[in-house]
Amino acid sequence: RLGSEVHIEIKDSNRPDIWSVEGLARALRGYLGIERGLKRYRITGKSGVKIEVDPRLEEIRPYIACAVIKGLDLDDVTIRSLIHLQDKLDLTYGRKRRRTSIGLYDFGLIKPPLEYTVSKPREISFVPLGFDEELTLEEILEKHPKGMEYGDIVRRFPLWPILYDSRKNVLSFPPIINSNDLGKVTEETEEVLVEVTGTRPDVVLNTLNMVAIAICDRGGEVYSAEIHYPYGKYRTVTTPDFFTEKMSFELEYLEKVLGLKIKPEEVKDLLLKARFGVSSINEKEVVVEVPFYR
Repeated sequence: RLGSEVHIEIKDSNRPDIWSVEGLARALRGYLGIERGLKRYRITGKSGVKIEVDPRLEEIRPYIACAVIKGLDLDDVTIRSLIHLQDKLDLTYGRKRRRTSIGLYDFGLIKPPLEYTVSKPREISFVPLGFDEELTLEEILEKHPKGMEYGDIVRRFPLWPILYDSRKNVLSFPPIINSNDLGKVTEETEEVLVEVTGTRPDVVLNTLNMVAIAICDRGGEVYSAEIHYPYGKYRTVTTPDFFTEKMSFELEYLEKVLGLKIKPEEVKDLLLKARFGVSSINEKEVVVEVPFYR
C-alpha cells in the first residue's frame, strides 16, 4: 500500500543477480505477481568490437569479455546504481577484483578494435579516473587510492595488463583503474562499453551478463563483441552469451527434501513465481529452464 516499506536482507545471499536495483526489481515482479516465468533477453546484433588478446596474459589475467549497450538515457541515479553494482560485484563475486573486475566506458569515445595486452610498470602513462595528471602504471600503484588498494594483484608480475583502443588510447589498467578520458560514464553517454577481465572464463562471462542485463533493464539494447585468444580451448569467443540451461528433477525428490507433498501445478506456479521457466511437468518429473544470471 502507499507509504509502506519493504526491507529485504541480501547480505548473505548467493544471488548476485539481485545485488542491483534492476535485479531486485526483476525478482520482485515475480513474487508480486506482476510478471511470471523466465525473463528472456536477446542480443540485438554485433557491435563491431573485436579484441585481440596478448599471449603473455595467459599467466597474468587471461580472460576478457565485453558488450556494448546502446540507446541509453542515463541520469545521475542510474549512473550511481551502475557504479554500485560494479563495486558490489568487484568486491564479492569478483573476490576483491582478484577473480574479476569490471570497467564501464563511454563507447562514443572509443575506436575499435581493442587490444588487451601488457606493459612494463614504467613503460606507459595515462590519466587515471579521478586524477588530472598522467601517471605511469607504477605510480598509479603508489599514488592512486585504487592502486594502493588493489596493487598486490599485479605487483608480483613483471608485466601488467593494459587495454587500448586502435589509436593506442588507454581504456584501463585492469584490474586497478580506468582512464579518466575514456573510462568515465556521464549523463551525456548514450552508448556504454562494458568490459570484464579475470582469471576464470565462466565467472568473467557471468559477471558481464549480470551487468549487461541490468543496463538492458534500463532500456538499453545489447550488442556483442568478439574476443580472439591465442590460447585456450576456444580461440574465438562471442560475448555476452544469454544462454538458458535446462535441468530436471523428480517430484519425489522434492517431497523428500522439503518434507511436503506439493502437487505438480503448485510446483509449476512456485517456479514461475521465482522467475524460472518450466519446459514440462507431470506427476513424476519437472524440467526447469534456469536463467543464465542465476
